Amino acid sequence: MQALAAAAPPPVAKVAALGNDTPAPAEPVTRQRSGWLIQVGALPDETEARQRLENARSKAKALLGKADPFTERTEKGDKVLYRARFAGLEKNQAEAACKHLKRSDIPCMLLKN
Repeated sequence: MQALAAAAPPPVAKVAALGNDTPAPAEPVTRQRSGWLIQVGALPDETEARQRLENARSKAKALLGKADPFTERTEKGDKVLYRARFAGLEKNQAEAACKHLKRSDIPCMLLKN
């Protein structure tokens, strides 16, 4: 009987929280987030991703006021992207926020956490 090679576990994405003037740690840690997520972009620069979060929040302040904004670093091959996301939403809140953001020309994708 031939032994099967153990598959390597998938890479863990590093996540940086977007705080109120608090810089993200140099080595961000992965943190479990609750509720539904919405993604408003995947950008090559973390500063751009944070700006996208601020822009989205300003366009949908009532819908995203209590959401948890964060950036998430991801790698695809040799390309690094920073996902701009909001967490902690109920499904109906996430759907309403995405709909509103899309009308404001901000791309939005709904994700079940």
